Amino acid sequence: MDNADKQDYDKMNWLYNAFYGDMDTEQVQRLEFIEKHKNLLQSYTDKEVTILDSACGNGVQATALALNGYKVTATDISKEMVKLANEFSKKHNVSISTYVKGWVELPSLFQRRFDIVFNVGNSIVHSQNEVERKNNISSMVQVLKDKGTLVIETRNWEKIVAENKRFTVYDKISYLNKEYIPMYHWKLNGIEQEAEVEILFQEIWEDNHVELYKNSLSFTPFTHISLVDTMKTLGLNIIKDTFDKDCDWYMIYGKKA
Repeated sequence: MDNADKQDYDKMNWLYNAFYGDMDTEQVQRLEFIEKHKNLLQSYTDKEVTILDSACGNGVQATALALNGYKVTATDISKEMVKLANEFSKKHNVSISTYVKGWVELPSLFQRRFDIVFNVGNSIVHSQNEVERKNNISSMVQVLKDKGTLVIETRNWEKIVAENKRFTVYDKISYLNKEYIPMYHWKLNGIEQEAEVEILFQEIWEDNHVELYKNSLSFTPFTHISLVDTMKTLGLNIIKDTFDKDCDWYMIYGKKA
């Protein structure tokens, strides 16, 4: 992810607030993310397991982990996202350690410190190309302890590129007594080719006036097998892979030898 993408994420705090800002503490504690990774988390006999959320966004996953008793460090390249993560965790009365850091900066800060590194929310696709993606994943592997697990969650880019839809419209959401309709405008160019998504957020006022907010992010789609091969090349054993060619998302667990 380059500086331009970092600046784009800096501008997106309104989007994250609208999606997650109204969640109460019980909702966060029972976040689907916790259930999805329950077996991995419970494979440790105590909650002193060290966890890194390496693309924390507004901190919802990191806060959920902290609410369930886990020790969490959260990093993001965007200072605005880290600011949101601190505000979100404080709102729910838990403490997380936060740093404004890109992936390649992690090894100089955390040498072999973590039992689990999460890279979720489709963040790895913002690597500019295959070489940068491998370097970014390598940095995450370097901060894992021996026998530690890297978790990568991503969209199924082969399916998305093949379908080549121009727009994705999401259900209406409410935040601070206002209603919003999120929409993604995709500009796809194929696998391993730089693409762009324009995020359109329509704010509907009480008098039915519509205000439009928008932002763009660049990304580079990749195949499932290329991600698996990269993780294996970096010394990870694939212990879980939920890829299904007909599903929109999947996650891979890679265990360090």
